[in-house]
Amino acid sequence: MTKNEVIQENIRLKDEIKNLRLIQYNLIQNNESKLVNNIINKIFDKFDLYQISWHLAKTIADFLNTDDCVIYEVIESENCLKQIAANGHKISDSGEIINKLQLNIGEGICGHVAKTGVAEIVNNTLEDNRYVSDINFNMSELTVPIILDGHIIGVIDSEHPNKNHFRPEQLTIIENISKIIALKIKNAIDIRDKEKFKNKVLKSEQRLASLIQNLDTALLLEDENRKIIFTNEKFCQIFNIPVSPTLLKGADCTTAAEESKHLFTNPNEFIARIDNLLTRKEKVVGDELIMVNGLSLERDYIPIFDNQEYQGHLWAYKDTTLQKNYNKNIELQKNKYSNIINNMNLGLLEVDNDDIILMANKSFLEMSGYEEFELINKKASELFLGEKEKLQLFNQNKKREKGISDSYELKVKTKLGAQRHWLISGAPNYNIRGEIIGSIGVHLDISDFKLLQSQKEKLLNKIKKSNEELQDYAYVVSHDLKSPLRNINALLSWLKSDNDILLDKTSLEYFKQLDLTVEKMENLINGILHHSSIRENVSDNNITDVQKLINELIPSLHIPSNIEVKIKKTLPSVKGDAVKLEQVFLNLINNAVEHMDKPVGFIEVDYKEHPTEYEFSISDNGHGIEKEDFNKIFKMFYSHRAKSNNSGIGLSMVKKILSIYDSKIELESKLGEGTTFYFKLKK
Repeated sequence: MTKNEVIQENIRLKDEIKNLRLIQYNLIQNNESKLVNNIINKIFDKFDLYQISWHLAKTIADFLNTDDCVIYEVIESENCLKQIAANGHKISDSGEIINKLQLNIGEGICGHVAKTGVAEIVNNTLEDNRYVSDINFNMSELTVPIILDGHIIGVIDSEHPNKNHFRPEQLTIIENISKIIALKIKNAIDIRDKEKFKNKVLKSEQRLASLIQNLDTALLLEDENRKIIFTNEKFCQIFNIPVSPTLLKGADCTTAAEESKHLFTNPNEFIARIDNLLTRKEKVVGDELIMVNGLSLERDYIPIFDNQEYQGHLWAYKDTTLQKNYNKNIELQKNKYSNIINNMNLGLLEVDNDDIILMANKSFLEMSGYEEFELINKKASELFLGEKEKLQLFNQNKKREKGISDSYELKVKTKLGAQRHWLISGAPNYNIRGEIIGSIGVHLDISDFKLLQSQKEKLLNKIKKSNEELQDYAYVVSHDLKSPLRNINALLSWLKSDNDILLDKTSLEYFKQLDLTVEKMENLINGILHHSSIRENVSDNNITDVQKLINELIPSLHIPSNIEVKIKKTLPSVKGDAVKLEQVFLNLINNAVEHMDKPVGFIEVDYKEHPTEYEFSISDNGHGIEKEDFNKIFKMFYSHRAKSNNSGIGLSMVKKILSIYDSKIELESKLGEGTTFYFKLKK
């Protein structure tokens, strides 16, 4: 091909490219024109923002050949974008937006476009870290701002699952569309906002009207000619008007005062006061009125002016009957409790956080020797306490600051310098905001009690010493008594042995009786010794296994073969000293053995469980006890049907031991059938 031919070919190709571009331009213009016409036709008669946005999203999605198109509203006051319409997967079956997205301005690609006002195409979202995924992850995105008068009012955003789906000419068309619809969108936003505001105002008016109608204050609004503009239900109730407040609108109130004056205890004053208020036209609050039915009212008169021109007035009547009665009762209660506080035997003192005295009742003044004026605004600790006691009070005040109430003793000095002991119950004092503003102390003078307590301690020590001496004496006496008894026993044994052949049957019986008497005397001495050795020092920490105790005790007892001792069920463990409890069971079982008169006897040990204690029982089928002897059997040396060797101390010892454990022993008995002893021990 020659050079000229090449040149001619290039010219032809350029012309062909121009023609193609022209055809492409015409096609673009054609598409844009169709899109614009389509959109205008659909939204022309629409004024609702959401309807316009829905049609816009659907039409643009169809044009861009994608299912994903979302319209955002830009809300500058909240610095965010909110989805208001969508297409495709963003729509539920009920037509609602799924996962309605909200972005901050500047967040994501949409937020960036809303911030800059520059439309964008992102061909590969994987390479753009601004991309925010919505329902599905898409590979390309086209975003166009909707701008009116330099303000970004919305954003059109479309996405597609493929890369490089959107073309620059499509972006240009959507930009042009956004300019065409911007005014329509703005008008729809304004209409929506106006409607919202209108509804808000309407609701506020309805709430206000409802509030006024149901207000507990009676209201009457009159114009400058005393025609009723408004009144409420409470007004009709107070003045016994038997019609609805709405029916009173426009009524003339010129003669209303004259017609209603009979409702008040002082009708002439009522009329005169209204005339005075209407003449002066000055605001008055808190006029007091008393009605003949007992109601107390407070009346407000409020004149209404517009540019200094009188337009009418508002009457407001408030029922203060309950408040007045309440205040009256409060005053009565205040006087009542003031009298109680002033005349009670306990001293009451109120101080602030700095220990400054604010109030003292009559009893406190008598206790301290001061007059009221000598105490008020003075520091309590400086008046009454020494250095040691001041430190004690300081620690107590720290507790008050933490809201702690408690009682404590203080040694104080009165005005005359006398040393006294006070028991103080202190509590923090709060104001209506719950703040601690000081403390209140109730004071009891326990000086006499302390003196009695000291005397009691001395007496107890003296009694303790006497008991110890008595116990030592019991040991000495028992020892001194046992010694001659042993000698008598030995002499009797020798006499009997040396004269065994010479003694007749009667003499031998006398010797036998002497032996029994000596044995009984020795048992009596041993009983007295055991009884005096029982002490009341009990440790609650001692736990005794009663089953084990009984099992070890029974073999050591001399129980005849005709008597069976039976433990009905496994016995529990209790709080108590094993040695003392052994004495209880030993004496009760021995008592049952000694008084058994049946050829076949039984002794049964059992218990019942209660919430905090066990109730033990020891039963027998012996002779039984007469009811009149129930109390006697627990006395020292008393023996019911006693055998010759019975000391009469065993049951007395049982009662004494159980009293140490705050327990009583009781019994049930029937002559000829047997006896049951009961007592309780703590778990």
